[in-house]
Amino acid sequence: MVHTENIQSKVDNMHKKTIRVGFIGLGKMGSGICANIQRAGYDLTVYNRTLAKTQPFAEKGAKVASSIKELVAQTDVIFSSLLDDKSVLDLCHGEEGILASLTENKIHVGLTTIQPATADALKSAHQQQGCHYIAAPVVGRPDAAAAGQLITFLAGDLEAIERIQPIINSYTVKQVSVGETARSANAMKICVNYMAMTQLVMLGEIFTYAEKSELDKAKVLTITKMFFSDNQAMRDYAEKIANRDFDTVGFDLSAGLKDALIFETAFTASGVKPSTILGAKDNLIAANQNGLGDKDWSALTEVSRMLAGLKA
Repeated sequence: MVHTENIQSKVDNMHKKTIRVGFIGLGKMGSGICANIQRAGYDLTVYNRTLAKTQPFAEKGAKVASSIKELVAQTDVIFSSLLDDKSVLDLCHGEEGILASLTENKIHVGLTTIQPATADALKSAHQQQGCHYIAAPVVGRPDAAAAGQLITFLAGDLEAIERIQPIINSYTVKQVSVGETARSANAMKICVNYMAMTQLVMLGEIFTYAEKSELDKAKVLTITKMFFSDNQAMRDYAEKIANRDFDTVGFDLSAGLKDALIFETAFTASGVKPSTILGAKDNLIAANQNGLGDKDWSALTEVSRMLAGLKA
């Protein structure tokens, strides 16, 4: 057993010495993921439009690229963690973007939640350059990213995924392979986020009804947590909604609105009416217009209270 572990350790160390990792986008999620990759010991180069966000990584030995072109030239595997479809497409198709800078056999790992059709287009564009695009959206909040406890869906060339597996291990607790079609990973992520958002709406309505019925909030919360006993994230959100504590932000409301629009576009493109999420989208828009955009996205449930005539 010890001999086998020593062999694996040597293989892992060799992987870290021979593969150079680039990371683009050091926001709340990206910084946590990148920190885990750096802790794992990889040769790391980082890039971010706001230079100050690269400083913590530079202090621990990472190289800081002055451009996307420079980062791509210095690395073998490029991770990107950005806001939306437009930011990813701009990153890839810019005059000195990823696609213009790629050389053969490099791998681009896309962590952003984007439209499935965008993922397919990116895979095709990378293939034309003799490279690989791996769709790898993640599930989890920034605290899970920092702790290396994310779930990821992976789609793309299976040999390329196997090549980068040790890097992905550094920031995930579970990986789900959904095949070689890039859109599959992003479609699966949309399914998961859709489930989460509709549950938040339901919780907001439950606690609003309980408040108007003068039920003991603590008892309602206890029953709710029992119902979600195997889902820690929803237990945490139930507590936020029950206590109206939206200032500890994991995923902000503005980003939640972006996701709702992604759901609507993706479902409609597939000929499916996203009935459940339409109410959530209306609540997100209303909450955003009422100054809650920088609060935790569970604050969308405040709209249920407002509509029920309860004081803000």
